[in-house]
Amino acid sequence: MHDPLENESLPQRRLSYFCGMIEFEYTMTDSLEFVERVCWELLQEAVGNSKIGMHKVIVGSANNGIACLRTVILRRVDMDDKKIYFHSDIRSPKVASIQSNGHLSWLAYDQERRSQIRLSGNTIVHHQDAVCMEHWENTAHYSKRCYIQDFAPGAGVESPHEPLKHELEQFQYTSEESEKGFRHFVVVKTREDWMDWYFTHNKGNRRAEFRYNSDGRVVGAGWKAP
Repeated sequence: MHDPLENESLPQRRLSYFCGMIEFEYTMTDSLEFVERVCWELLQEAVGNSKIGMHKVIVGSANNGIACLRTVILRRVDMDDKKIYFHSDIRSPKVASIQSNGHLSWLAYDQERRSQIRLSGNTIVHHQDAVCMEHWENTAHYSKRCYIQDFAPGAGVESPHEPLKHELEQFQYTSEESEKGFRHFVVVKTREDWMDWYFTHNKGNRRAEFRYNSDGRVVGAGWKAP
């Protein structure tokens, strides 16, 4: 199969890492190959680093014909397979919506790099399986309290203190007690089949689109009017 990027002239790569941030020059965005690669590196860099703009991303789905948007934390990026992940609670209404729809759109933005990345693809919710357990074991103790609370996300409460008992508010719970939250913990995974990059610059905005097959390989790439 023809590789849409094989004839791309890739400029000399001069990426520099400063305080965990990828920097690149405007002329380097002349190459679709460079753009496609750096988009995934920007997403990868944001995992586990709350100082990076793309650490928080927006996911969108449709529920009864109404668009539903939420901000989530980017938890993992598989660059080779083009998969991205976030965590949620099985009791959350958005999980049922995602399961019934089977598709998610993602939006990531980094002001420092002037880059917006949109992605979409088929989505799976992992619950009490090997993928779920792997992510749970790598979840910090303080983060697990979100899944121990008795109230489902979005449930009505009498006060803002009601969902978290005193010991949860003060992080006064043991590792054994935190494990009770695993039954509520889910991992949402999207295998991206489409990506759109938008870059703003005073020399001229730029935009590119990429499409992927089920193996994560680029099967379509091209420039678009910004």
